[in-house]
Amino acid sequence: MKIRKGKGATDKRGSDLKGDTLRLRHSLLLCNHAVKNATTYLIFILIAITSDNAFSQNLLIKDYKVPITSAKSFLIDFNYNYATAGKEERANQGKVGTIYKTFYESLNHGHSLDLIWSASRNGDANDYRTEFDWRLKKYARPERKIFSSVNLHGAYVKGDERPPFDVTIGWGLGRFINATALAKAVRIEDFLLFSGQLYDDLPANTMIQLGQLIERQKEYRDSHGDTYKRVWYDDMTAVIKNSGMLKAEEIDATGILRMDEVLFRERISDRFYGWDATFGTKVELLTAKSSIKRTLPAADVTARYSRPISWRSQLNEKVTVNSPIGGNFFRTYSITSASDFSYEVTNRIDFVINYRLKSEKRSKETAALTSHSLTTLFIFHIENQVNLITSMQLTKSSGTPLNQSYVMTLNYRVF
Repeated sequence: MKIRKGKGATDKRGSDLKGDTLRLRHSLLLCNHAVKNATTYLIFILIAITSDNAFSQNLLIKDYKVPITSAKSFLIDFNYNYATAGKEERANQGKVGTIYKTFYESLNHGHSLDLIWSASRNGDANDYRTEFDWRLKKYARPERKIFSSVNLHGAYVKGDERPPFDVTIGWGLGRFINATALAKAVRIEDFLLFSGQLYDDLPANTMIQLGQLIERQKEYRDSHGDTYKRVWYDDMTAVIKNSGMLKAEEIDATGILRMDEVLFRERISDRFYGWDATFGTKVELLTAKSSIKRTLPAADVTARYSRPISWRSQLNEKVTVNSPIGGNFFRTYSITSASDFSYEVTNRIDFVINYRLKSEKRSKETAALTSHSLTTLFIFHIENQVNLITSMQLTKSSGTPLNQSYVMTLNYRVF
């Protein structure tokens, strides 16, 4: 499917296009009623995808290929709820958490790290949890998709005697590319088109070159120090000028300011595309308590898939299945699934929906225990990397009633 964004497409600074106005009205109307029920959210997704595809440019995200791609993020979340009725305390809950993620992929190898820490207080009770997931893969040959992999996972929860660890070793097939830089290039081009500085859409090869320059920010900063922006912006301007689509000799001051806003002050969600599947053996190295025996080695299959549905939306999927090797193979098992969809309503408002499934059959005599979790979020990018997040969560586990919760969170994005 081509991901396009046609002539006259604009950013949040204004548009007289009826399609943009209609899309924003629909989005705001749905935002007002979103917390009422999950059906409204599903309708919202359909409208988002349909309206976003109305604007297009002859450019495929999969055309963006780079030998090295990477991403890094560090977020801090905190929320607190205190309520009383007369002299009676009704709520006294607080939580703080951090999320650190890195991603790197080259022709020869790739690695990623997810590190999550959280602490909470509910009345007089305190709780905390740490979890990390580190993955390394080595490709058999450059530009091929076959790789060997090692995955190390660990977690520590208050009350555990020690942090449990497990390792999965195997081989797999597939690759991922981070195309966020290209999404930033598209947003810059939007403004240049809207402000009349371009004759027409930039050619696909120009957009790819512009994205590659954006991705080289660290290289420019290391080479030119504090004044690197001048050289960096000059090189980006030269690429646009060489396309023959720039009307003037240079990009005007408003265009440069818009570039700076997109690259440094606006939050653009990560845009990944690709897939991989890993087949391996999972071995428990350490249990949470010395009295608990380690489980048998298990066959483990993990599949991941990412696709930008449009320039403003992203879909991510991950499924993991494992079962102990031996007589209970597939008589006992664990299945986890994570689905994430994000859509940029405007340049400062994101809509996200997460679905989590976990199913475990711990012995052949017992039934599988299954839990579902559906979370919908609106992320409002305020200023200076501060975000306000409103969320609704529905959870349902085997043998328990449906539970729902509403949370408002302040989030600070360190980088």
